Amino acid sequence: MADTRHVTEHALRGILRSNESMRRHTSWRVGGSADRCYTPSDLEDLSVYLRRIPNDEPVMFVGLGSNLLVRDGGLRGTVIFTHPALSGLELIDVEDHQEIYVQAGAASPKVSRFAAMHGFEGGEFLTGIPGTVGGALAMNAGAFGSETWSLVERVCMVNRAGQLVDRVAAEFDVAYRQVSQFPDEWFAAAYFRFAPKSAGQESNIRQLLD
Repeated sequence: MADTRHVTEHALRGILRSNESMRRHTSWRVGGSADRCYTPSDLEDLSVYLRRIPNDEPVMFVGLGSNLLVRDGGLRGTVIFTHPALSGLELIDVEDHQEIYVQAGAASPKVSRFAAMHGFEGGEFLTGIPGTVGGALAMNAGAFGSETWSLVERVCMVNRAGQLVDRVAAEFDVAYRQVSQFPDEWFAAAYFRFAPKSAGQESNIRQLLD
């Protein structure tokens, strides 16, 4: 069952822009302008901002903009930029094992290197995914025969009311490049579980990229 957390109201601390050209934020370097763009300072600030926009405001989350094609007519509503503000990475203890908490704006290759540095294996394929963790979660991104949701224990969602909602992986229907979505919820962070690296085994990240 989902666990919902409330965030205390504060003044906005992020950056809000109007009529922002999306060509500055996509790998294709094309596309029109978004009505509004908000870059939160952290997850709490994002929650505050979401509570302040109208209930009918279209919202789109964008990470690195990898392979994102925006039409010349632009985007209506608000675009939320998760990178680099929401890019936290942390190793945490959970009962009899460890997990890596990673926020949605972190680049997927960064997670791969972080896992290897802390003695884990199984995340090397993330090096081949050019976007952020948020995008990888939304589409079950994969490379080299592995997929993102094979690592997911649970996720933290943020909803339109600015609430942080913890959900376990079993609450989502996951398929090839497809993940079910809850209405008006977006991926804010994930808890990944990796296998401990076998004794004497070196990371194969470099070999995968050659």
